[in-house]
Amino acid sequence: MVAALASRDLGRPVNRKRAQRIMRAHHLLQRSRNQARLRRPGFFRVRCPDELWHLDMTKVWTAQHGWIYLHTIVDCCTREVAGWSLELRCRDDEAIDVVERAICERRVTPGVLTLGTDNGSQFTSRDFRRHLSARGVTHRRGGYRDPESQAFIESWFGQFKKRCAWRSEWETIEQARGEVADYVQNYHRRPHSGLSYRTPAEVARTWSDPSSLQIRAT
Repeated sequence: MVAALASRDLGRPVNRKRAQRIMRAHHLLQRSRNQARLRRPGFFRVRCPDELWHLDMTKVWTAQHGWIYLHTIVDCCTREVAGWSLELRCRDDEAIDVVERAICERRVTPGVLTLGTDNGSQFTSRDFRRHLSARGVTHRRGGYRDPESQAFIESWFGQFKKRCAWRSEWETIEQARGEVADYVQNYHRRPHSGLSYRTPAEVARTWSDPSSLQIRAT
């Protein structure tokens, strides 16, 4: 990621191993996870935007309100944030609202979208499942204690907490919403390793601009 960002800023290629050596010398490298652990193979092939979304919820702290709840939807093709909301509660009403607004804003037609969630109570509620059915959205729930079935949104939340939530001291929900909105906007312009170090915004444009079809994400 650092090599990709440096290449963009300098306008010329920066060697990844050289960037790694410099970061190691300055003690800037994070300890990596054990790559030898068993990885469960995926079984959903994403071919275009708005075909598979991942939705989940996390909580963040504010001085005035205590814990508040962030629902976020990630498009698994472009890695865009398709929708998000930050509210005082985390009921099925809030989950339904963020899905409904994302569907309307992106004009998703019935029978196209699959929504992946975990087995949280708001996602397994009767009203939530009824709403998805009425919208023609297929509900795909991950396995219990299996975060890799929600890999895209789990990864997004992990980066959000390290780069935004854990570095902030929010007084009110309005302040938190403003900073989350800025983070999402900057996220869409930041290179992503899973997109060959292109940004989610750049990948999304390849689907709206016919002249860019040759560089679509695979």
